[in-house]
Amino acid sequence: MKSVLITGAASGIGLATARRLASDGYFVGLYDINEDAVAELLASDAFPAACGGRCDVRDYESVREAMAHFAAASGGRLDVLVNNAGVLTAGHFESIDPLAHEAMIAVNVQGLTSVAQHGFPLLKATPGATLVNLCSISSIHGVPLLAVYSASKFYVDGLSQALDIEWAEHGIRVLSIKPPFVRTAMIGAIPDQLLQTFTVDFTPEQVADAIVRALDGTGRTYLLGAKARALGFLEKLLPAAMGRWVVRKVTGY
Repeated sequence: MKSVLITGAASGIGLATARRLASDGYFVGLYDINEDAVAELLASDAFPAACGGRCDVRDYESVREAMAHFAAASGGRLDVLVNNAGVLTAGHFESIDPLAHEAMIAVNVQGLTSVAQHGFPLLKATPGATLVNLCSISSIHGVPLLAVYSASKFYVDGLSQALDIEWAEHGIRVLSIKPPFVRTAMIGAIPDQLLQTFTVDFTPEQVADAIVRALDGTGRTYLLGAKARALGFLEKLLPAAMGRWVVRKVTGY
């Protein structure tokens, strides 16, 4: 039986992905900072073959314990590691609480890094394993009002590219999944100014379906949706000044 470990699995994209892969016959590891929500999920009929518990990706020891817990339940097999946990605070850079900036860096950058590093031994021991890093359309070009979040996703994309090269010798594929705004609790933090152009066109279930297709595909970077693909194409095609102009237009700046 193939196995998957998902961080941020108690809600949103993480939960939708967990449900989809469980329905496909995976042994599912659900890990989230919300331990009570994970316990409820494990008690439901949706996860007949699963384990899980609390994992705070900001805490090195918490990540290590989650990996050890999962390994004991899965027999040391980890076919897919979904690095999904993330946080977002939006607004004018200078007005955002510095602690909110720190949280985005701690979860989206340091946490994602820690999960990947701790997951490496299990991925290496599993033939054909894949690391899936949840990225964002905001990694295509820095997005105003999402400055630190956007920067954190540039990191995710860069790390994914580098690890896909480094880990190829170990038979590990590394994917960067870049959805637009998705209908999750996180969308409440997006300013209306951005939502006028970046409409919320994706559900968590659609992102989960895209992840499954990516697992079966051959690519490494997946831009989800026509708008994301168009922006990605223009960013590569246009000179830097024109790319900046496009982003200003679509974000109302």
